[in-house]
Amino acid sequence: MTTKDGRPLGSGRVAVVGAGPQGLTMLKALREDGYNATAYERRERVGGLWAWTENPSYTTALQSTRANISKFTCGFTDYPIPDKYNTYMTPQELQEFMQDYAEHFDLLKDIVFGANVKKARRNADDSAWLLDIERENGSTETVEYDKVAFCSGYQSKAIIPTFEGQDKFEGTIIHSQAFRDENAFKDKNVVVVGLSSTAGDIIPVLMPVASKVYISHRRGALPYRRYRNKVPNDLLITWRRRTLSQTFVRYFPRLSKWAADKAVTWFTHKMWPNLDPTWRMAPFPSITLKLPGSFELVMPYLENGQLTSLHGLTRFTGPKSLEFADGTILNDIDAVVLCTGYTADWSPLTPDLIKTSMPKNSPWYKGPPLYRLYMNMFPPEYATSLAILTHSAFGKSNGFSFGTVIGWAVSNVFRGVEPLPSLSLMNAQIDAHHDWIAARWKMDPATDTSAVKQWEYSAWLHNAAGTGMENLGWGWKGWKFWWKDAKMYRLMNHGVDTAHAAAYFETGKRPVWEGAREAILHANEVVEKMFPLKEVDWPPEDHWVGMGKKGKRKAV
Repeated sequence: MTTKDGRPLGSGRVAVVGAGPQGLTMLKALREDGYNATAYERRERVGGLWAWTENPSYTTALQSTRANISKFTCGFTDYPIPDKYNTYMTPQELQEFMQDYAEHFDLLKDIVFGANVKKARRNADDSAWLLDIERENGSTETVEYDKVAFCSGYQSKAIIPTFEGQDKFEGTIIHSQAFRDENAFKDKNVVVVGLSSTAGDIIPVLMPVASKVYISHRRGALPYRRYRNKVPNDLLITWRRRTLSQTFVRYFPRLSKWAADKAVTWFTHKMWPNLDPTWRMAPFPSITLKLPGSFELVMPYLENGQLTSLHGLTRFTGPKSLEFADGTILNDIDAVVLCTGYTADWSPLTPDLIKTSMPKNSPWYKGPPLYRLYMNMFPPEYATSLAILTHSAFGKSNGFSFGTVIGWAVSNVFRGVEPLPSLSLMNAQIDAHHDWIAARWKMDPATDTSAVKQWEYSAWLHNAAGTGMENLGWGWKGWKFWWKDAKMYRLMNHGVDTAHAAAYFETGKRPVWEGAREAILHANEVVEKMFPLKEVDWPPEDHWVGMGKKGKRKAV
C-alpha cells in the first residue's frame, strides 16, 4: 500500500501526546502516512502553552506575552502565517493560527481534549503500549497503541528550588507557572527570582500595580532586542548563515565559542550602550552554552530606577525577610515569584523505559544523570515505536517549521522508510553525545543537558524527513538547482529562512507542497517592503514599549 504520491503507507495505531505545534504536525504527518493516529491533549484547545488556561499547574503564556521569533521565520511548512498578524505574534494570535491549521487539515476529529496521559507502559507480552489516561471528570481509562510520540513540550514541569528558612516566610511564594493575575500583587513588595524570558513577561505587568519590585539573579544574563536597526533580529539568520555557523562549530568548537562570545558582547553593548555594572548582566553567559532569555522590557525599569537589581536569593530569615548572596537583607517582602525555569515532564515514562546514565569518559561530570535517547528522541530498545520530542535544546532552529520536519522524520522511522543503526551503534552514539554534554557542563554547569549538536541533529532530521535541503549546498545538487532556478536558490539560501523551504523539493520521503514557491516569494516580498521600519511606524504596535526615565513611553 502506498500514499497518493507513492510513499509506503504505515499501519497500526499511534498515540500523540499533546496538541501544541509539535503535536499537531506530528498528528498530521502520521495521518498522511497512513497511520490511525489519535492525539491526547489535557487542555480544551490546541496550542500548547499558547492556549490560555486558568489551571495553575499548566504552563501558559501570559496574555501580554509576545513570541520571541518573528512570524516570517515561524509558521508551518504548508500553512503560511497570514499577513494580518503582528510581526511578533501574541498568544491569542498563535492559538488562533494553530486552531485554523487544525481545522484546515481536519485534525480536530482525531484529538481528544481534556485527556491527561498519566503513564505509558508496555503490555504483558511487550507487544504494544498501554496509556493510562485521566479525564477532566476524574475518570480513568487505559488504551492500547502500537506506537507513541510524546509531544508534551519542553516547558511542562516547573523547576522549583527550595531555600533555607522558607517555612518561616508568611508571604506568597509561587512559581511563574502559577502566575496568572498581576492584580493579586497590588500594592505589595515583590521579589522576582531569576532573570529570564519568564521574568521578562512578569515584571512589566507587575510594575504598574506592585508597590515595589526587585529582580534577584545569581549570574549574568544576556539581554537582546527583538528588533535591531528596525529589522527583526531573526531575519538576519539565513539558511546559508545557519549552515556555515554549524560547520564552524563542528570543526572549530573552541574558536567558534570564542568568536561567538566576542560578537555577542560587542552586539549587546551596541544595543544597550548604558548597561549599569550594578545590574550584573556581565559576564554574559556564552550563547553557545545557554540560550538567552527575552527580557527587553525589563531594561527601561532598571534604567529609570523603578526596578532594583539584587544578588541571588540565599535564604528566608523571617516572616517577611529575605537575605541575598551579598548579605543584603530585605525586611518588608510580601511575595516571591520564582522565574526559575521549566523542564519536560518525564513522569509518564518509567525508568525501565527511558534509561539514564552518567558520561562514561568524563569523570569530572557532576551534573544530573543523562537520558539515553538516540538523537535525543528515541530510546534504543523501543526506537521504532516510541519517540520523545521534548528533549532537544538548541535543536528547534526556527519555531513551528522544524516541528513539521521532526514529524516527517519520526513517521519515516516508524514506517521503516528511514533505517536506524543497530542497537550497539545507537548506544555508542549516545555515549559519545553524553561526553560532549559533559564537556559543555565543565565550561558552564548551568548549560542545558538536553542540548543537541546542531550540525548532527539538524542533518539527521533533514535526511530522515527527506526535505531535500542539500539542494541548497555547494555540491552537485546545489549547482544543479542554481542553474535551474537561480532566483529560488538565492532566496532560499540568503533570504527569509521560511518554513516552506522544507516542503519545496521532491524527494519521495515526504509530501511536497505545491504552494511552497509562492509562499517563499511572498514572505521575501513582504519583508523587503516592510523593513527597515520607517520612523513614522516606529515603534510598531506589536513591539514592547516601556517607561523612559521621565515617565514617557519609549521603544525598547
